[in-house]
Amino acid sequence: MAADMADPGEPDSAADCGSVDAHRHTDLLDAAVSYLVAHPRASLGQIAAAAGMGRTSLFKRFPTRDALEHAVAVRALTVCHAAITGARDDTASDGGLRSLVAALVPIGPQLNFIWRTPALDVDAEVVRQYRAMDAALYAALERARGAGALRDDRPGWWLSQTLYALVYVAWESVRDGTLARRDAPDLVLDTLVGGLGRRPAPEPVGLS
Repeated sequence: MAADMADPGEPDSAADCGSVDAHRHTDLLDAAVSYLVAHPRASLGQIAAAAGMGRTSLFKRFPTRDALEHAVAVRALTVCHAAITGARDDTASDGGLRSLVAALVPIGPQLNFIWRTPALDVDAEVVRQYRAMDAALYAALERARGAGALRDDRPGWWLSQTLYALVYVAWESVRDGTLARRDAPDLVLDTLVGGLGRRPAPEPVGLS
């Protein structure tokens, strides 16, 4: 009887093995992106150690640094695209802008890696996925604009680049400990919508 029972700690089919391996693969790439952002010159051996695996195992998956960076970038873009599309909220009065910002701040490491790795600029698959992510963000901002949450006299590309920049700074500030994680989305949203200009003081109400 005991011999017929599968060990709950081990996959019991080829499909399960594939699922476990895919999960480990994404965990590796997620660990690698965080480590590479903090240590851009890290060796493959150092990255392997940070991801909790042996150097030989990493080399079997990614024989070169270029191969690893490609895989990390593809995974990062997948995470970013999913965050943008998953934040869509057509019932919100702001067109889903708050949900969008809240979804973007936590993926700062992924965006950081994509922007700070020049070799990716000539990677055709990465460029294609980046354009798809950018289009999704543009569409999300246009929905917010249509709901009246954003001004309509600025080009869409300026809105998206401004949001990217604010998210980048917010994530770095959270990482450095100068900004509380819970405060980051509101700070980004307030700056995006209200800007940094000093608001005029309300005019005094005249006495009748």
